[in-house]
This record gives sequence, structure tokens and C-alpha cells, in this order.
Amino acid sequence: MAKFIQSANLFEVRSVLGKNIRTTKRYWEFIVKFKHAELENKLPEVLKTIQKAQFVYQDTEHKEIFLYYYKINKHWICAVCRHLSQDGFLVTAYLTAKSKRRGIKVWPKKK
Repeated sequence: MAKFIQSANLFEVRSVLGKNIRTTKRYWEFIVKFKHAELENKLPEVLKTIQKAQFVYQDTEHKEIFLYYYKINKHWICAVCRHLSQDGFLVTAYLTAKSKRRGIKVWPKKK
């Protein structure tokens, strides 16, 4: 079972890539209010996307940016995260009809 830490103002999960990814309650509210209202009440699904992603792509231009994808019903949730040396944080998240699959596929690894 993936670890989930929640305090009054912080959410943190371990990604499929082994990074602790965090976001604050305030920043999550910003994402939902100003960027992606369709994600209201979907924080658990976004955290699950990071924990159990079906695909993860690394941006080719910005090597510290990773896109985590998880399919829920007919849509994909994409959680865009920035990796630092030991951990990382949520940049944004959104729903999409198709996984964009741009960049270098880093999860699951090719056999």
C-alpha cells in the first residue's frame, strides 16, 4: 500500500518512481479554482495517479518535469510533477481524453 501523508495543509505521496511528491492544500485549491475546476473533489484520484501511474513520461525539454497518467473511467488524469533531488511537488493536474505520451517513457520500464 502506498504511503499517504496528510497534515492540515500538506499532502504527500510516494510516486511509482520512488519520489515523495507533495502539494499544499492552498495550492490544490488554486489548481481547482483557477486552472482545472473539473478536478474539484478529485484530489484522491490525483494522488492515486502519482502512486499507481500506468505511464510516466519525462519531458524532453525540462528534464525535471514528469507527467504521470492514470485512466479513470473514460478519461486520463495527468499529474504534472517537478522532481527535485530527493522529492518533488505537484505542478498541475488535469483530465484528458487521451494520454499525450510525449517525452521519454520512464514507467513502466521496457523489458
